[in-house]
Amino acid sequence: MFKFLTIIIFLFIFGIPAAAMGWAFSADTSFVPNYRWPIDGSRHLSGTFGETRSTHFHSGLDIKTWGREGYPVFASEKGYISRMAISARGYGKVLYVTHPNGYTSVYGHLQRFSPELQAYIDSVRIVQGYLFEIDIDLGYASNSQNRNNTKPLFPVSRGQRIAYTGSTGIGPPHLHFELRDPQEHALNALEYGLSIKDRIPPTIRSLMVVPLAANSRVEGLTRRKVFGSVTADPEFSNQTHFGRILIQGPVGVAFDIFDGADEVNNKYAFYQAWLVDHGLEHSTSLTDTVVYQRLDAVNFDDGGAMFFDRLAPHSSKRRSFQAFFPQDGPNIPFYKTMKSRPGVGQALSTSISGARRFELIVQDYFGNESRANYLLEVDKQVINNHSDINEYASNIHPSNWQWNPDWIAINDSLSWSLNADKPDWPIAPFNKNQNGYWFLNETIHTIRRVYPEQPHRVKTQDQRIHWYAHPHSFSDTLSLGVYHDEILPADGTGYNIPILGILPLPLPQQKPITIEWFIGDYLEGYRDQDGQIPEQLGLYRYDPDKQSYDRISSHIHGGILRARISGSGLFTLWADTVAPIAYSIQVEPTVFGTTGVQLRYDEEHSGIITQASTITVNKQPGIIEFDYEDDTILYYRPGWTAAKGDTLEIFYQLQDGAGNRVERQTTNIIR
Repeated sequence: MFKFLTIIIFLFIFGIPAAAMGWAFSADTSFVPNYRWPIDGSRHLSGTFGETRSTHFHSGLDIKTWGREGYPVFASEKGYISRMAISARGYGKVLYVTHPNGYTSVYGHLQRFSPELQAYIDSVRIVQGYLFEIDIDLGYASNSQNRNNTKPLFPVSRGQRIAYTGSTGIGPPHLHFELRDPQEHALNALEYGLSIKDRIPPTIRSLMVVPLAANSRVEGLTRRKVFGSVTADPEFSNQTHFGRILIQGPVGVAFDIFDGADEVNNKYAFYQAWLVDHGLEHSTSLTDTVVYQRLDAVNFDDGGAMFFDRLAPHSSKRRSFQAFFPQDGPNIPFYKTMKSRPGVGQALSTSISGARRFELIVQDYFGNESRANYLLEVDKQVINNHSDINEYASNIHPSNWQWNPDWIAINDSLSWSLNADKPDWPIAPFNKNQNGYWFLNETIHTIRRVYPEQPHRVKTQDQRIHWYAHPHSFSDTLSLGVYHDEILPADGTGYNIPILGILPLPLPQQKPITIEWFIGDYLEGYRDQDGQIPEQLGLYRYDPDKQSYDRISSHIHGGILRARISGSGLFTLWADTVAPIAYSIQVEPTVFGTTGVQLRYDEEHSGIITQASTITVNKQPGIIEFDYEDDTILYYRPGWTAAKGDTLEIFYQLQDGAGNRVERQTTNIIR
């Protein structure tokens, strides 16, 4: 009812003919789309489909706009506007156009919409109390549920201007374009007629061999090892050789691969790849494709799979290596063939002498190809895990271990199993109590096996920390470590701070976990000069390298801190008592054809709360837009322009996530 009332108000105010609502639109399975390139300002990409983002696969094409905003965006095919939204993060300002075949094209990070669409969404925002973030469904959900939309409010034709490029949600300026089928699968738009100029083959930069068990070694090491090219074929620049590699136990391989294109320096994801097992080094009897990947489509529920598809080398958080071996966990959508073979998830046979030869073949969408070869051979060196080494290793802090699903590498030469079902692996010298979890050095840290389909409730041995996980909070069975400690940070505070650690890094997590942390005896150290505990005290993610603190929503009651945490890492108790700093108020024309008031701010630790931050001009509310890339807030009112000589009484209020607030009023005279 509310949406209908809003539409009627909009039609009355802005004069849209009621007949426009009667334009019939029904699904046409025989419709053959001819998708056009969505902008005329650039036919180059800054990002391709299937690339890794922080917690998901990239679901579209990022089209370069050369650092500029304001290029017209055109509907790629005829259809209707089925959804429009504005958010602080993610897509920013975004439009969804549903086409006659039920497919939808998505246009993200927009600067603004076309005048007609901008007027509509502004009218809705005003009716709903000058909202910043808004999401309007104009038939998108009905389409995904196979229901026809017979009265679309905004039909569009192929090539019709619908918006302008920008940088909202995340910068720098570019256009995010994607295609989705009615089942909400994101599709590789290059497979649907869109094209770029590309004559450059992919680059296979390096190979990483991954130990898969506590008894695995790569060149004698327990940790992942990266190998660069040892030779290059003089006749073919796209032939790479990684040489002979000695291994023990089951291993997998991963490759650092990127693609390029003409006239740009950006690095892209490849399109498809084959890993071929050629058998023994000098044999020609075997050619078996053990892995085949193709980046064609992804379900938005497959985000957790990214943690298994892309791997980071030792001592790095950058997941730049693509996995080419079977793993437990969710199905990775790009894996079309995945066989477990010696050297590909399994150990090489110790009874066979000689090396096994493998070849990687990589192509981009336009058929440009590169190849790489390597040899795997059994290392005859004997593994020793002496008890005195175990005693030494038990003093190494768990944050410095390399965590794997059911084993850990303590250093380059020592590994421990966390799985009692693997008696041939070196078992960790931990104690196991009657509640079924591992602990070392009493209360320092707790290690627990967690299973995706089960709920989990874990307590540290000293009862200080409880954490809870619902079923399917994790993508895979793994060993999760929780510990607490005190450290002296290097930021000049001069006193110890409590630390809560959750490992491994990164954590393949799909749902937040709930943490309860008894901090009663820590609170005395946080009292201010008046003996009061700051209201801003709460949980913060702590980065000791950057000496940074980032707020996590939490509350403290009765000496217990409660929070829901996404991701692993280090967390601490901290109080952000500094209010946001506002400066540089400017009154200038906006891209919406109005006068705008723009305010710059600085907020380091707790983030701006958009619902509690506002600007008014002469006591008149307006539409507020936040740009987190530039740290700016913009005020405007549809139809309002300030004239020379006008006096503007500008009031602003900014509040951060810790509750710190700044309020100011200033007077500007338009000259």
